[in-house]
Amino acid sequence: MINTGDIVVSITGHDRGEHYLVIDCDKDFIYVANGRLKTLDKPKKKNIKHVSRLGKSDEFIDIRKSDNNFNDVKLKYLLKNWRSKCLNQTL
Repeated sequence: MINTGDIVVSITGHDRGEHYLVIDCDKDFIYVANGRLKTLDKPKKKNIKHVSRLGKSDEFIDIRKSDNNFNDVKLKYLLKNWRSKCLNQTL
């Protein structure tokens, strides 16, 4: 089950392999952003079947609760840190 705050990777479409943060969830669709091509103002609507959940971003939930100024720069930084943390664990 995919929830708000999860890190997902696109497995189909022209954006295959792109990492996103789930901003909002509907029944069959999620709204994702990466701060670069898909911003928080215009998130991408993606079918749940077309993404794979990689993990949970506790940092996103903490930042969003404590700071109302969560923006695309912070989102890019969060995804970059999450990717580097995952790469370090696999090496």
